[in-house]
Amino acid sequence: MSPPQGLGLDVEILRRLSSDRLVRVLEDAPGAKDLILDGDLMKLLDRIAGATLLRSHGVDKMYRLERVPPPVQSNQRVYLVRPSLLLLKMLADHVHADRAAHPDLQVHVVVVPRLVSWVTGLLEEEGLYGALTLHEFCPDFIPLDDDLLSLEMTSFFRDAFLEGDFSGCVDVARAVNTLQGLFGQIPQVLAHGRAAKAVVNTLDLLNNQNSPKKTHQTPEISHLFIFDRDADYVTPLLTQLTYEGALDDHFGIQAGVVEFPGEVVGQDAPRKVALNSKDTIYDNIRNKHFASVSSYLITKAKEVNAKKEQAQTMTASQMKDFVVNELRTLQALHATLALHLRACESITKSMRQDFETQLTTEHGLITGAGNSGQAKNFLKDCLARMLPITANLRLLCLCSLTQDGLSHNEYKKLASQVLAAHGHKHLITLNNLRQLSLLCASESPGSGAGATRENSSSNIQGRLAQVTSLLPRRGQGWHAAAKRLKLIPDPDKTVDLHNPTEPSYVFNGAYTPVLAKVVGEALSVKGAIPQTLLDSLKVLPGTTISRAPAPGSPVGPRVALVVVMGGLTYTEVAALRLLATTSGMRIILASTSTTNGDQLISSVVHK
Repeated sequence: MSPPQGLGLDVEILRRLSSDRLVRVLEDAPGAKDLILDGDLMKLLDRIAGATLLRSHGVDKMYRLERVPPPVQSNQRVYLVRPSLLLLKMLADHVHADRAAHPDLQVHVVVVPRLVSWVTGLLEEEGLYGALTLHEFCPDFIPLDDDLLSLEMTSFFRDAFLEGDFSGCVDVARAVNTLQGLFGQIPQVLAHGRAAKAVVNTLDLLNNQNSPKKTHQTPEISHLFIFDRDADYVTPLLTQLTYEGALDDHFGIQAGVVEFPGEVVGQDAPRKVALNSKDTIYDNIRNKHFASVSSYLITKAKEVNAKKEQAQTMTASQMKDFVVNELRTLQALHATLALHLRACESITKSMRQDFETQLTTEHGLITGAGNSGQAKNFLKDCLARMLPITANLRLLCLCSLTQDGLSHNEYKKLASQVLAAHGHKHLITLNNLRQLSLLCASESPGSGAGATRENSSSNIQGRLAQVTSLLPRRGQGWHAAAKRLKLIPDPDKTVDLHNPTEPSYVFNGAYTPVLAKVVGEALSVKGAIPQTLLDSLKVLPGTTISRAPAPGSPVGPRVALVVVMGGLTYTEVAALRLLATTSGMRIILASTSTTNGDQLISSVVHK
């Protein structure tokens, strides 16, 4: 199921560009220096520059930014931080404390990804004007694999969709513009959502600044798709069933790296493992349905053992060739197979006893085959057992979305159980979920479906509630959207989980991620985006922008760039990789960061 790789586009150049930019920033502080890092940027830095590169440009020691400043061991300090009020206040406290004891200490502050005006103002208010030197470092998309790019903007979802801060869209537009500078201006554009619209508008401004030579070169990317995360909340809320998705749900994958515990790697300490297509075994299993991974690994392990056993009957010359040419490869394959078999075993052991019930409940809510009352009873049982708050809220939000909102009474009962299980501070969490439309409910008993004429007309408030119930409320209409976009496959059609041909295999054939459905339909025709697809997108929250190539403009190879604003799941990655394989196109996936249901919910949970 590996996607086609022969369509040009060396995305590795993006890593080199970001690395060169970082080096130029470090060289602005010549000589020996200590580097103090915002913790959320450490994974990003690992992908851009290794320890050897940093040392070659004067970095002696590296520290994580914490409240207590590290010991001063050099006459220069470089802080690498995001524009966060808390982090900058912590940084200012460091500088005040260090300069009191070391007045000659030189401090450089590198803001990632942009130096915004309020940062300068805050540092001036802290009395640090002239006491430090400000820089900015704007990284481009970081290649996590040949077809997967990330900006590692892990806070974008909360910042944009909850806080209303869409300034990060400028950084996404800059990163896309860099790709256009390398591979030509992308002629076909389809964008949906508030953030996607902001990116397109910023791209227009940047394109106007490009030289005519760049804008008229033959493009190497034919399609650009930009989608907001809130166009499809259901996909991240569902349990991931591909191997890579299961790894992400159980161990967590950050910047393309997973940290396996000691029992998985067969040693006392945990070990970080990079997950990409360079590992041939992993490349073959990462997009498989989890149910078929173990059997594949066992079959491969038997093949490796059989080749080793053949060595017992080899002649001396054959043994020499075997040791020189095959032994090391077989040993590496054996170690990789053992690692992933132990990972599968660990995931299976850690699954809840009610995993099958959980899966049946989720898929029943989506397809309508299940009883919503039973689903809510299962949710109440999960809350009573005080399962992790992210697990409980995922199911609560899925119930709300698939039922087009909860009645006032249902919401009141379920919210009370959430607060009883996890604490009343999560009143703020519930409000955040409602603000994001992950959780929707009637505002009063009179606005529910069961309101009677007597109750609604007994007073003015009741009459207003009756009128309000007739108005479309935010979060309604998921089933209408699923029907319009044909997200629920025909239940009578069998989906082969072991050799899939349909993207819905990622959810046992119960649901097709919106992203895979829309991109698949758009790429199924040559020329402009079909009007029927544009009409279907109207049922999703947000506005749609569609741009067709200008008549007579050069046409490049069929390569698509898909950008997700607010987090891309590994389930969607697998579905789109299958689409790339079946369509013969190359699809490059990019996002502000990778995400899953727990991370999405956790980002808006009140701490």
